[in-house]
Amino acid sequence: MNKLKTLSFSFAVLAVALFAWFRFQPTVQAQDNLTPGMLFGPLSVGSGEHIELCFSNLSEGDITAVIHFRNVTTTEVTPGQPLTVKTGGGSCASYYGQGMVVGMARGDGRASDWVSPSNALISTMSTVNYDGRTGTAVLGVAKIWLKGL
Repeated sequence: MNKLKTLSFSFAVLAVALFAWFRFQPTVQAQDNLTPGMLFGPLSVGSGEHIELCFSNLSEGDITAVIHFRNVTTTEVTPGQPLTVKTGGGSCASYYGQGMVVGMARGDGRASDWVSPSNALISTMSTVNYDGRTGTAVLGVAKIWLKGL
């Protein structure tokens, strides 16, 4: 009889524990303060060079991006440069300065265009010599930024 009471009590405790575990599981909610974007670099920019951060958009619908550059060497951070990338077109933002530079882009539109490498928003950041030759080029890494950064 004691074994039966102990077994019944064990099942009751297990049932309460399972109920509590399922009942109090955290739920995932969409964040409304996030925006898609990309991170580029760092690239070393020397004398006679500048940075060009370029996008091409082969998807339906225009994409608007805000581009920032951060010079890690000098701690300079540029103000946001708005950039509209039309469907089937491309656009670039430039940075003139020397040092180790990181490019940051954030924008509106479809998040899938920013975070999936299989979609048609293709982005690179390159060092360009003043005679027009491209030196180093890096692809953007998809990121999710907080709005307002």
